[in-house]
Amino acid sequence: MARPPITDDELIARYGPHLNEAPPGGWNAGLTVDKVVNTHCCFCGQQCGIKLKVHDNAVVGFEPWYEFPFNEGKLCPKGVKRYLQGSHPDRLLHPMERDATAPGGFRNITWDQALDKVVSAIKRIQAEHGDDAFAMLSGVSLTNEKSYLVGKFARLALHTANLDYNGRFCMVSAGTGNKKALGVDRAPNPWSDIPLADVVWIAGSNVAETFPITTSYIWRARDRGAKLIVQDPRVVPLARTADL
Repeated sequence: MARPPITDDELIARYGPHLNEAPPGGWNAGLTVDKVVNTHCCFCGQQCGIKLKVHDNAVVGFEPWYEFPFNEGKLCPKGVKRYLQGSHPDRLLHPMERDATAPGGFRNITWDQALDKVVSAIKRIQAEHGDDAFAMLSGVSLTNEKSYLVGKFARLALHTANLDYNGRFCMVSAGTGNKKALGVDRAPNPWSDIPLADVVWIAGSNVAETFPITTSYIWRARDRGAKLIVQDPRVVPLARTADL
């Protein structure tokens, strides 16, 4: 892929993880915000609430959503930086196709050109091999609305029965295990029960780094005197503080 029109030093200066403090006056000093939109962070299954600040139809920052019942305004580093994806210089704004003569081996094409190429290829392949020659495999970080559109496209546009997602390798097995152990394929209790627990047992989950907001619920339980058991072959962060 072609190099982004920005140097590595500039990229790190703007988006690097070392930026732990806002510059004088804040990130949006002097910027008038047109509106604030309530939404979710979709980087993990916790779906934390977040308020995005919009200026000139572009997301320019965020605010804590203190009233949201799960994260109560708290966000992990992924949620804090989530809005920067929209303006990141490495984001592709146009369809691209391979061209050995173009810089980086790709050249921009129009959306109409891209759609025509894709539709033509789909029709040709399905004419030769049938509708089920195609499969849709979705990924993570999708909202419910995006997941709905993936399914709708597979069934109504491609007419294929082959639809799956990456959870086949993780959440499907977890759901099966939960159903055998707990009677349902997901946690049978709300997160608000965690601070009331006398014992918190974490098996094979690096909560502190993959679901950081959940860690705050565990600390509340520990503040009440709860014991923490961590079962993991790795020395994950929570294991360093566990009773067992």
